[in-house]
Amino acid sequence: MHKILIVEDEESVQEMLRRFLEHQGYLVLTADKGRTALNWVKEVHVDLAIVDLGLPDMNGMEVCRAIKEDPRTSSTPVIILTGNTSNEARIEGNLDASVELFLNKPISIEDLKKAVSMVFEKSEKKKLLLRNSIKEKLGY
Repeated sequence: MHKILIVEDEESVQEMLRRFLEHQGYLVLTADKGRTALNWVKEVHVDLAIVDLGLPDMNGMEVCRAIKEDPRTSSTPVIILTGNTSNEARIEGNLDASVELFLNKPISIEDLKKAVSMVFEKSEKKKLLLRNSIKEKLGY
């Protein structure tokens, strides 16, 4: 069962995301602050983090950067939720923070479903390529 961390300070959005993802069969952890989220990822292996760009204590990009810079969590995919339609955050996220995907708020359930599915599919392909590469190096 995949574990997803939702980092969203808007309670109604967090609840909607949590309910939907749990209904899809995922185990969901939630945080309303960036620091709380970073504590979660240190304690529990999560398969995906969905992070709001505008958090009360730190920027969502900072959360993403911290996840990606830690060797224990660097392969954790991150989706950024944003109400900001400018490309500035997207450029920064792609160049600097290794964000997998941006989703605009308000988010549709169908877009969320596609995004999560796509991120997990991409993650599985990366793992398979890594396994095959290791097997080749070991001569299997």
